[in-house]
Order: sequence, then C-alpha cells, then structure tokens
Amino acid sequence: MSIQTRHRMFKNHFKIAWRSLWRDKQFTFLNVFGLSAGLASVLLIFLWVTDEMGFDRFFVNDDRLYSLLEGTVGHGDVVYSEESTGRLSEAVKMSAPEVEYAAAIAPAKWFAQNTLTAGDRNIKANGQYAERDYFNIFSFTLLQGNSNSVLASKNAIVLSDELAMKLFATTDDIIGKPVRFDHDTTFYVSGVFRKVPAQSSQQFDFVLSFDYFKSVKDWVTSWNARGPQNFVLLKKGADLTAFNKKIENIIGKNSGSDDRKVRAEKFSDGYLYRYDNDTSQTGGRIAYVKLFALLAGFVLLIACINFMNLSTAKASRRLKEVGIKKIVGVRRGQLVLQFLSESFLLTVLSMLLAVMLAVFLLPQFNQATGKQIQLQFTPALATGIVIIGVITGFFAGSYPALYLSGFKPITILKGKLNTPLAELLSRKGLVIFQFALSTILIVAVTVVYQQIMHIRNINLGYNKENIVRFSAEGSILKNEAAFLAAIQETPGVVNAATTFHSIVGRKYSDGLNWPGKDPEQDVYFEVFNVSQNFIKTMEMQVQTGRGFSPDFGMDSLNIVINEAAVKAMGLKDPIGAVVQFHGSNRQIIGVVKDFHFESMHESIKPAFLTLWKGEGSVIARISGNNQQETIAAIEQLYKKYNPDFPFTYSFLDEAYQKQYASETRTAVLSRYFAGLAIVISCLGLFGLTAFMAQKRRKEIGIRKVIGASSAELAAMLSKDFLKLVGIAMLIAFPVSWWIMQQWLLGYAYRISITPMIFLVAGVAVALITLAVTGFQTIKSALANPVESLRTE
Repeated sequence: MSIQTRHRMFKNHFKIAWRSLWRDKQFTFLNVFGLSAGLASVLLIFLWVTDEMGFDRFFVNDDRLYSLLEGTVGHGDVVYSEESTGRLSEAVKMSAPEVEYAAAIAPAKWFAQNTLTAGDRNIKANGQYAERDYFNIFSFTLLQGNSNSVLASKNAIVLSDELAMKLFATTDDIIGKPVRFDHDTTFYVSGVFRKVPAQSSQQFDFVLSFDYFKSVKDWVTSWNARGPQNFVLLKKGADLTAFNKKIENIIGKNSGSDDRKVRAEKFSDGYLYRYDNDTSQTGGRIAYVKLFALLAGFVLLIACINFMNLSTAKASRRLKEVGIKKIVGVRRGQLVLQFLSESFLLTVLSMLLAVMLAVFLLPQFNQATGKQIQLQFTPALATGIVIIGVITGFFAGSYPALYLSGFKPITILKGKLNTPLAELLSRKGLVIFQFALSTILIVAVTVVYQQIMHIRNINLGYNKENIVRFSAEGSILKNEAAFLAAIQETPGVVNAATTFHSIVGRKYSDGLNWPGKDPEQDVYFEVFNVSQNFIKTMEMQVQTGRGFSPDFGMDSLNIVINEAAVKAMGLKDPIGAVVQFHGSNRQIIGVVKDFHFESMHESIKPAFLTLWKGEGSVIARISGNNQQETIAAIEQLYKKYNPDFPFTYSFLDEAYQKQYASETRTAVLSRYFAGLAIVISCLGLFGLTAFMAQKRRKEIGIRKVIGASSAELAAMLSKDFLKLVGIAMLIAFPVSWWIMQQWLLGYAYRISITPMIFLVAGVAVALITLAVTGFQTIKSALANPVESLRTE
C-alpha cells in the first residue's frame, strides 16, 4: 500500500469519525466533557505532586546534603528528631573526614519577627542564626558577599534582596552598612542573597551568625540540650552507611548517654517524610502526595471507564453497519482502526479542552492549595500530556474496537451478541468498578473531613481563642513587669503573660534528673520559658499543686510539669519533688493537665514550664467584645514603650489553623475531586441509562400496553443499575476501610471508622443512582408506546 493510499485511508477514517461524533451530539458532549474534566483534574494534581516532590531539591549539591538527626532509644526503637545539640555539626566534622562542610542553625520558625532598622526605616522580618559554612552547604544565590566569609563575623548579617530593598532601597554597595536589631544590637551587612524560593522548607529574610546566638544563649552549647538543627555536606563518593556507623554514638561519647543516637538522612527527604524510627520513613507530607496521586488515578480511571462504557453502548447501535462491512470484505483491523480513530479524535478534543480548563482553573487551584504553581509547557510536561492522551485514547477506545469487531457477521445481523457472562465481564463489570471507585472516594472524603473536624475540636488542654500575640522587644524587655501590669489594666484585656517559644509547633527540649531516675534512661522534656501569669492566661488546668504566683518569691527555682512528665518520671507524688536542671535544683510545685503543643500526628510529650525573663512574645487574652478597640489600645500602649517599632500582631488560633493548613486543604481538594469523579460517573450512568432505555423501548411499549404503570416500568429499568451499585459497595467498603485506616495511622489522635460512615456513603451512592437513572427511566416510561412499537 502506497503512502498516498494510506494517507487517504487515514483521512477517510477521521472524516467518518467526525461525522459519527457530530451526528450524536449528546454522546459526544458526555464523553468529551467527562474525559476532559478527568484529564484536567489529573493535570492539576500532577502539577501539585510535582511541586511537592520538588521541595528542597533545587540545591546544587542536593545528592550530598544531609540533615543530622538525633534519636532516643525507647522500647526497642529509636525515635528520631531534627532537633539536637548545637555542638553536633562541629563534632561530626572533627570526627568524620567524609564531611566537606557542616553547620548548625537556630531556625526562623523559633522566633517572632524582629525589627530591623536602617536610617529611619523600621522593617519587621523573619531571621535565623547559622554557622559559618551555611551558605556553602545550602546554595542560596549570593548576590553580594562570599559564601566562605559572609557569616565569619559574630556581628554579620546577611539580607535577602527583598529585605535589602526595603531597608536601603538598593541591593548595591551596602556591604558594611549597619543594621540595628530590635533597636538594641548593631550588625553589619556582609552579604545579600536572592529571595528564598517558595519550594524551600527554610523560609527567612535574613541570617545572623550562630556564634552570636551562642554568646547570648549559652544553653545551645550543652550536650544535654536539644533544639538547633544540624546539617552536613558530604564529600563526593562518601559512603553514607559507613558515615552513619561512624557518627552513631558521637553524642553518647560526649554526653555520657548511650541512648542517644545520630544518623544522617537526605535533607530534601525531610519535607515529605517524618522519621519515626531507625528502619523507615513514615508519615509526613508524602501521605498527602500519595493520597492525591491515588485520587488522580481514580479520577482518570473513572473517566476512562465512563468513556469506554459510552463508546461501547453507542457502537452497539452500529452493529448492522459493522456486520455489513465485514460481509463486503472489510477486515477486522480496519474496523479496529475506525473505532480507534473515533476514540483518538475524542481524546484529542478532550485533551485540548482539558488544558484550557487547567489553565482557567489554575489560579483558583493555587488559592486552594496555597501554592504558586505555573503551567509551563516544558518538553517533559508536553511529553507527559501526550503519553497520557495516547494511553487514554488507546485503552478507552480499544475495548469497543476489539469487542465489536470480533463478532461474526451472522451473529451481528441476527442480533445475538450478549451472553450473560460476556455482559457481566464487559459493561456491567466496568460499571461496578466505576461505582466502587466512586464509593471509595465518598468514604475517603468523609473520613478526611471527620478527622480534620476532630483535630479542630479536640480539647487542647488550653483555650486558644482570643489570644493576641506580639513581640516582646525594645523597652518592653527592660520593663517587662511594668508593661504586663499596664496591659492587664487595658480595657478588654483579661490576662497577659510572656513566653519565649510559641505554644503551637514549638521545638526545644532538654533533660532533667530526678531521684530514682534510671542512669540508662534518657527522657527529654519540652521546655516552656514563661512568665508567672502564663498558665492563667492560657487557661490551663492545674491538676495538683499550684501554678506560678508572685506571692511566692522562690518560684524562679520552681517548675510546673504536665501529666506526661509525671508518667515518664514515675513519680507517685510529684509535688515537692526536687529535680536537677542544668546543674541547679528545681522543685516541682504543680502538675497541669496534658496540653497539645505539637501536631496531632505526635503524642503529647513530657514537658515542664519554668519562669523566664527575656525576648519572646507577649500573649494577651482579650474579651470577645470590641476586639478591634482592645487591639488599638494595646497598640497605643506598645507605642508608648516602643515608639520606633512597627506593631504587628497575630491570633493564636490562626497559628493553630496554619499548623493544619495542609490537612484542611487536603479535605477541601479531596471533596472537589471526589465530587468531580462522582459527576463523571453520573454522566456515564445518564448516557448508559438512555441507551438502555432505547434498547428496550419495544419491551417498554408492550408492558405499557398490557397495563404496566409508569412507576413499575421505572423500577424495572432502575433495579439493574441498583444491583450493580450494590455489588460495587460490597467491593468498595472493605477496600476503603483499609486505605483510610492506613492514612489515619499518621495521627496519634484519630477518629474511629464507624459503620455510619459506610451507611452514609451507601445511601448517597444509591440516591445518586436513582436520581440519575430516574430521569431517563421515567421519561421512557411516560413515552407513548405507539411510537416505540411503530418502529418494530
């Protein structure tokens, strides 16, 4: 066959395909809309998954960049955390020649915004402290300064280009210029870096020297304190297994504790994974990546099954055409090509519409996900779209093509096509599979929603509502007692206190010694440095003993512990017990009810509160009435103490909600995509019901003539689909239970999957099926039987 002949043949196939699609506009709309909506969803989810998988992987030496994790032995496992001693990176570099660079940091998430001043400009910004080799390890682009020296001086500050523009209105020639830090300490600009990319888990506006941090926070140099994060850049060709073995006991050797282990894990894996033990990476954001990847697969499968079912149903009306073509000598391969031509034409139309839909919906998708994703048609993306289209077109069209073209002409012309087994394995099987996936999605969305509501409504052990937070800085630090007394006199303020760390998502742990402690036991306690009124302000519940009080002059040497600490220490009567903290005796004066200070993915850890005076945040509980007037009065008082500082504040409940932003977005997006999958399924069911009603129009007409009511006819046509949906539920319920049980394992505090969830899902699917099939069945049942019998 010549190339010209083949060209004419393919052209003829697509011309026939186009005419066929144009003749049946309802079928074409249902198929194109369903497939394009499915492909658009898959494209958006693909962009989101790609963005998530690309976090922290833009660094030049990503393959050699590692986090040093510290683990504590307990019950046979080693539980790892990114927080460790500030001396770890230096010790590892000294003991392991495989290390090219090492650095510790005090991350920006520890601190409230600081006020930076240059001339008459006061700017609030987020900063972190880092050791000298930080910019050698992390390849953030330095526009000015050298990575070897920008953090060499204790008084150095490295600014982002965005912050430099705010402070100096330029990024040029600012090296050596002074910047006042909280109107107190002067630092000198040593470098300028390009703004941190959105795909970085470390977000900051400036970097100060870790040497300066150590000079004002000597606890970070203790081997027994945990808080800073440590990183290494290994030399090329370094053996990670051998390196981990070499550093495993480095803290134990220096602290005298054999229960503290160290290992290195790829830094770029830290965003996606949570390291629970020494054998696996579990939990973390990878759970959402997998969930959405699975969701994309479900949506695409449902769209393809919808396509296949409608295509098969439509093609069944062309049986005589197929039989006649086979009789006149058309080969099976040509018939397959004809059906595939229609399939690929529909797929191309659907893909073009899907891309347009994705572009149109991307801004709303970014808003829902909190992302800044852009649809850039790179060769990789274009190739991926083409591959998805080819695979979809082939598999969606191959079933009707192979199914119908395989029958013998005499069988087709006699109308004897469907055996019960063939029918079960073909269209009915696909309907069952499609609605099983839809039911799984309904169950999954319900479980995700209930888990998010459980997190939002769980008893935190304190009252997060109506708590205003702002920085304790400037003259407030020097006059803390007077400021707290004044703010508590402000109308609308119920109580006020100060705290070094936020109670939400905070990270600083340390060790205690107590009478009867097993020398081999290492227990770390989360430390809360607070002022006397903190417990009252947060409305924590004191179980036994008392909280801090100005009536007791020695409270600076006392601590208050939580219930988890009592259990960890094994104290039967903790009140009055004396413990050692950093070599000094502290008496336990009270026990507060356990309160949540980390993600709900984590169980409540032992913790204690100790009195503190220094930088941090002021927290003020305000009444629910006239909040803006109260905040304005607080700002006026703040300005009285710090006239040159910009006043910025936030609410504690906002920080709490932000901690679960990814879960909330997951719940919202899963509802959208699950809803879309159900709509696509309904479109297919609508089309199939129409074809089924048309196929049985003679039977409907006869039954109506002999006295069948419209309700009986509607029930007759609907029951077959309800049976298929019932089988789909029997398959979907155990599968969905297993999938969501695995997802819930990532939460320490989780809901139980009750039978009511499955009952609601089952009723919802049944009602949707009745609603979709009901329209077509009632329409067929009400039709004049003369019209259907006249055609026979």
